[in-house]
Amino acid sequence: DRATVAGGFANQATAISDTVAGGAENFALGGFSTISGGHSNTASLGYATICGGDANLASGLFSTVAGGSENIAGGRNSFAAGYKAQATH
Repeated sequence: DRATVAGGFANQATAISDTVAGGAENFALGGFSTISGGHSNTASLGYATICGGDANLASGLFSTVAGGSENIAGGRNSFAAGYKAQATH
């Protein structure tokens, strides 16, 4: 039931079973969300996943950002990767 931050710098995991494995300034906020690493990523809704990269947002339920920079996976079950990709529904 606990959130986990395994390493890195200035990472936060705040909701039930959230995990940040490493990197810097990553925020897992949604409950059962995971960020593997990278910088300045946010997983803000339940079961969201970010594998790495920079400035990515996974804000949809069950959403995934595989990596890259400035991507948004905002829709339910959405997937984004690369550079400035947006999956919003």
